[in-house]
Amino acid sequence: MSLDGDILSALVGLMEEDRETMVPTRLSILVYLYFTQHSTFPVLQKKLALTSGNLSSHLRKLEELGLIRISKRFVDLKPTTFAVLTMEGAEHVRSQMIRMRELVSMVVEKGPKSEK
Repeated sequence: MSLDGDILSALVGLMEEDRETMVPTRLSILVYLYFTQHSTFPVLQKKLALTSGNLSSHLRKLEELGLIRISKRFVDLKPTTFAVLTMEGAEHVRSQMIRMRELVSMVVEKGPKSEK
């Protein structure tokens, strides 16, 4: 198989293996939480420019997968929802980023065919 085929196969394989978190919005949530460890619902909503319903459904799915934990508590007498990245979630994000880095390296090394 050609390198082009290897790259495409690897990319498709990554997407197929992890359909649940390779959704751009979910991946964005996970990466944001990877660096912040936790966030409030309004902060995530603003950072990712999502509607509350859209963010809620993605957070619910990520919680079902065990990648985040949702908690609610009062802050300044107002109910506040927090999303916290679990240890499994952090390991998952790191693993996915390593695999993506490998794919990007393959693409960069191959590079476009340029005329000299």
